[in-house]
Amino acid sequence: MDRNNICRLVFSLGVLLLLVGCGRSGKYIVSKIRLVADAGRTYQTVEGFGVNINPGQWNEGNLKQAIDLLVDDLGSVQFRFDCTGLANWLDPARRNKDGKYPDEYLSEIYSNKTFRDAWACFRYLNSKEIEPFFNVSGRIPEGLGKAGKPNQLADFNGYAEMVVSMLKWARHNENLRFSLLAPFNETDLSYPEGPGIDQEDAVPAIKAIINKLKEYGMSDIRLVVMDDNAVRPGKMKNILNDTSILSFVSKIGVHTYGMGHEQYTGWFTSETDYSRLTEMVKESPYRNCSLWMTEYGDLDQTGVAEFNFSWTITKRLLKMLKDGYSAAMFWDAFDNFHKHDTVWSRYGLLETDTINGRYTPRLRYYASKEVYRYVRPGFRQVEIKYAASHTSFDIYERFHDTLTYVPVLAFVSADRKDFTIVGMNGIESDTELSIQLEGLDPAAYEKKVNYFRTGDNEKCKKVSVIIGKNNSIRAIVKPKSIFTLTTLP
Repeated sequence: MDRNNICRLVFSLGVLLLLVGCGRSGKYIVSKIRLVADAGRTYQTVEGFGVNINPGQWNEGNLKQAIDLLVDDLGSVQFRFDCTGLANWLDPARRNKDGKYPDEYLSEIYSNKTFRDAWACFRYLNSKEIEPFFNVSGRIPEGLGKAGKPNQLADFNGYAEMVVSMLKWARHNENLRFSLLAPFNETDLSYPEGPGIDQEDAVPAIKAIINKLKEYGMSDIRLVVMDDNAVRPGKMKNILNDTSILSFVSKIGVHTYGMGHEQYTGWFTSETDYSRLTEMVKESPYRNCSLWMTEYGDLDQTGVAEFNFSWTITKRLLKMLKDGYSAAMFWDAFDNFHKHDTVWSRYGLLETDTINGRYTPRLRYYASKEVYRYVRPGFRQVEIKYAASHTSFDIYERFHDTLTYVPVLAFVSADRKDFTIVGMNGIESDTELSIQLEGLDPAAYEKKVNYFRTGDNEKCKKVSVIIGKNNSIRAIVKPKSIFTLTTLP
């Protein structure tokens, strides 16, 4: 057969495949993916999603509208709360000889406008049944650093005195509800993100906080450590090998703004530092501590690639969930001025209108909502796999590989009566997704399944209601869309 005939044959086969692939709608479906979600095989329990927030825009309660959106619509339950954005609100020179601060000085500081706004904002979150946790970030006061390295923390007790005095005031003077503290922020970066703490000093610094909590009668407070600026398993070794602080550490907190290779084929299914840290914690005495991504997002501030931003942060969120993380907090709740680096940032899920004092959800907000609102605290991740294994190498199957180009995760409620499936269609055409459901309570199979979708022109739009048949559901997922299938309303 000559070359021209071969070309004509290939073209004819292509047309034939196109015609076969056409459904009643006339839309060509490139891929048909059949999966099994087995609720009999479960992994980590989800503790909820949320945001990093500071009260700088409280403005006599105007910020309530943003909080209402974040809690009531988005579904946020975790709030990492930074009162000032700086870790130097007390002057070490004002300490008494015993290292403590005079009561009148503490009253002056904790009653100033910055802290009044913080208490009011925190109290409003409490009123919405949210229990934020305090985080401390930013530059430290002069006098607490090392000689010649003022941003490298040396006076652990002095730092602990400042931090815990804030908690004491918040609990006993403001009657705020909280049970967690993240006392450090990105100590591996140091100034301006937080106090620099050498790896070998991490445990002594944590012990200083613990001792101060005991001294002030707040031994019930548990810690989130160390909130490093990236997921680096090796940096946690000193902590995970030391059991002297074990009873006070509740969460292992880390940050991520991308590992630089998310776009590579196979990243979603491959071993990464996310999963390496998960395994390291599981094999340590801290195996009962949850892994929390206390900051995640993307650092683009141009505003010209909003869909790409939304796609990227969602893929990172799904990856960390796949690798065993129980909670994640987006940076940032809304556009605002950050005192630690003295810049106005546009990382927010909500766009801030500084003239009219209004907050508007961006597309990234709706992309996050696909997970935040429908994967609820108490849900557990369940095993999801192909309904049938691939029997031969097929380049088309590789490009339609669910876990590579169409990442899908499944979650089930504790009573197994509700489920949520979230995913992203990276294939540039419609994809028919069929999912067999196993191990659920019989009541779950009788429920209607709501289908929500976010894309370039859709914002967590309710597309349809799916009626399950034979314990399975079927949906057509659009190209470059983030989607949710859930029994929740």
